[in-house]
Amino acid sequence: MDSVWKWTVRSNSTRHDVALRTLVVLSGAMACFVAAPSVLCAEPPPRAQAVTMAARLADQVDAVLQPLPRIAWQLGGLRGRINAEFTLAVAYAALSADRPANRRWQSLDKDAAMAGDARLRGIALIALIQSMLAQGEYKHGQELAEALMQLALGAGNDELTAAAEEYRGVFERRHGNLDAALEHQIAALALRHKNKDAAGEATALTNLGTIARDKGDFAQCLDYFLQSLAIRERIDNRLDVAYRNIALLYRELGDTQTTRAYFAKAIDAATRYAQPGYYASVRGAYAGFLNDNREYEAALASADEALAISQALGNRPAIGFEQLEVGRALLGLRKPDEAEPHFEAAAEIGRELDQRELIARSELAQAEIALAHGDLARSHRLLDEVSPRLNAAGLRPYLAQAYWLRDLLAEAEHDPATAHEYAHRHAGLREELLGVRSSRLLAAIEVRKAREQSEQQLELAVRNNELQAERLERSRHERFYGIAAIAALAVIVAVFAVLLWRLRRLNLALAARNEQNDRQHAALTEANLLLEQQAQSLYQASIVDGLTGAHSRSHALDRLGHLLADCRVARRDLTLLLIDFDHFKLVNDHHGHLAGDRLLAEAVRIMREELPGDGLLGRFGGEEFLAIFADRDEGESRRIAERMRAAVAGRMGGIDPPTTISIGAATLRAMPDATAIDLLIDVADRALYVAKQAGRNQVQGFQQA
Repeated sequence: MDSVWKWTVRSNSTRHDVALRTLVVLSGAMACFVAAPSVLCAEPPPRAQAVTMAARLADQVDAVLQPLPRIAWQLGGLRGRINAEFTLAVAYAALSADRPANRRWQSLDKDAAMAGDARLRGIALIALIQSMLAQGEYKHGQELAEALMQLALGAGNDELTAAAEEYRGVFERRHGNLDAALEHQIAALALRHKNKDAAGEATALTNLGTIARDKGDFAQCLDYFLQSLAIRERIDNRLDVAYRNIALLYRELGDTQTTRAYFAKAIDAATRYAQPGYYASVRGAYAGFLNDNREYEAALASADEALAISQALGNRPAIGFEQLEVGRALLGLRKPDEAEPHFEAAAEIGRELDQRELIARSELAQAEIALAHGDLARSHRLLDEVSPRLNAAGLRPYLAQAYWLRDLLAEAEHDPATAHEYAHRHAGLREELLGVRSSRLLAAIEVRKAREQSEQQLELAVRNNELQAERLERSRHERFYGIAAIAALAVIVAVFAVLLWRLRRLNLALAARNEQNDRQHAALTEANLLLEQQAQSLYQASIVDGLTGAHSRSHALDRLGHLLADCRVARRDLTLLLIDFDHFKLVNDHHGHLAGDRLLAEAVRIMREELPGDGLLGRFGGEEFLAIFADRDEGESRRIAERMRAAVAGRMGGIDPPTTISIGAATLRAMPDATAIDLLIDVADRALYVAKQAGRNQVQGFQQA
């Protein structure tokens, strides 16, 4: 209710007002004493229990104070009833009791319209809009926002117009109309700035950052969030929102350490503000991060606490996402039967609110549970329903999860061709998402670097201005004392001594400031070097597969494309080997995925030893790899491939089950008209298929000797 608390009613006090306010306070005190004597003696409950008890108390108080507006009308007329309704509405809002508060806000809206008081009516509409957002009643909330805009334009009130533009932008974003939402938030920001409303500016910048994130512009999003944070830190307003938003941004960028640090700040700020809604919002988001990090026990505790508070407050969107996080935590703790009802509840709320992400993530989790229980038909149906939604909504990380589940489902249905297809799709999309994440993280680093440089330049400019002022002051004194020396020769020695003393102090101060500037310049140079090193590390991470040490898929395909173009122009031969491990799923089933990962890394090391020095080995996806080399005839290429196959079989064949590889080959000399790498890969893939069908642990694709 932040937007309500910062508004005040400006009216002349009368004797009726004084009597009315006294009556409200006395009646409220009596109602609290009569309705809830046990609360006064009860032990302090947890946050959720406190919210529930406060709401019950408000309902009981409201039942006792029902006649109060009528009494206020008799004492003070329409203005008296308005004051009574406003006082009660604010009191119930402070107790997080939406039902009685909304009844009073609605009555206040009608009476303020009768009185022609646009400001009070605006306060009531803003309170009702915020309540609709919390309850997920977006259609009604949008109608109220349009009514607020009409009221603001009719009254010529910039403050109300800014609030109306802000909420119109919020609802446009909820409906996916990002361009329209952007226009409304820009208009709101301009009005907030014009009215010198710092808290409003911070809110508008936060909304602009959220829209930029939805559009995929993470650098612009971070810039908006940092601007909002700077304002909120200056005025100590809703720091929990600023820290939580930045934490969520770094969560999407994959920066775990920075995410955890900002969430710690957000939880501390939300605890300090002592507003249950703020605290639940941060706790629910933090549970999602903990689930991503596989800290399931902590995630379950955080999500349970947030869910209890949101249920007490009746915040439907928050309840949906917190049900999802509770289910994710239980699923991570291998309790699928306990997790299932939470995913069903989340999906139901998602359908009520038309929240596509919530529906898709819940159905994906249900498909995973069905697959684990062997219910292949249900898993198939759920995946068929959710995949089009994911494509339409552009939720690519969850689309990758759907491909992974499709792969597992096809294997369970003994359909290797479909499993192979979805494994390829999953690997390709995962590589693409990793590349996008790296690019976004680099952009975020550049934004932070630019802001730090800007702040340092501003500080240097301020210091330079101070030095210039000191120089001007020194020149003024020099002229003064020079004229004084000429005018009064008798005191020239004394004046000269004073001048020397002042000059020495000024020079010492100037030297100290220059030394400080040099230290700052050195620190800036060191920071730039560190950023360059981080950028180089990110580049290496993007071209090398972190698990096996082979080159990444994107880098290998890029090198293959350049080699193909060079070899076609120079009429050189080019060989492509497509390598796949035989029965690798048995290794994972027998020894676990970690052992399988170590086996892949060891096999890559063995294959690289047999590869020519100018060759390249890259991970194509899953347990498939690419080997590329040029300027070898068919015989030499076959010998290289056979050495790689034999080395893996000989040095790793003692593992149970034995580890072998099948190789499919393609050469440019065999297809001199090839202009695209897809043709080479397709030929090698077909040769690999022949090797698999012929019994595995062999090389195919070369002409038989």
